[in-house]
Amino acid sequence: MINDQSSLSCEMPTDEKRTPKFLMIQLVLAVFCCSGFIINVHHERWMKSYNEVSDIVQEGEYSLKAAFIYRFTEYVEWEGMPKDEDFKIAILGDTPLTANLIDIAENAEVGNRKIDVEEYDNLNEIDGCQILFVSRESSVPLQTILHKFNGKETLIVTERDGYGERGSCINFFLSESKIRFEVNLEAVEKAGLAVSSQLLQHAVVIGK
Repeated sequence: MINDQSSLSCEMPTDEKRTPKFLMIQLVLAVFCCSGFIINVHHERWMKSYNEVSDIVQEGEYSLKAAFIYRFTEYVEWEGMPKDEDFKIAILGDTPLTANLIDIAENAEVGNRKIDVEEYDNLNEIDGCQILFVSRESSVPLQTILHKFNGKETLIVTERDGYGERGSCINFFLSESKIRFEVNLEAVEKAGLAVSSQLLQHAVVIGK
């Protein structure tokens, strides 16, 4: 049953609530910007440090997206899903999200179902799933993905500008340093899924 009572809150830290890790990232980046002479002398060392900071920022982004995706399962109903199957989340393309979702799956369930998380490079290898996350690193055209899952109860989640309007069910985007998401109601209905009004209260609703 869809949960209409709990709140959905998984956003980037605000000005009032910055984590020590987030503040450290900002400080390091500021030091980098103000130390051009160091870049010229120690370019290789700087690039290594910059990449490490970028990895930390990316890790934070995808831990939040993983939390969002897990929360989506509380607000979306897959009515035709067999009772004896695990809940499958397929990921198309290389992404740090995979590791984050695997961590969640080790300690959580969807209803009474275990969560199976698999990452794929080839779309043809994905037989079926309840959620398909399409990484921005994936080179598979969105229309090819939509065609493959046409008529199936699959919540397609993306993270590229314009993909929500082009037919994905949910699309992540960044607004004022916060990770937000848009829900394409037409795409959700076409997939045969039921979405809670509580979820829509936290989304940018399109396709209606």
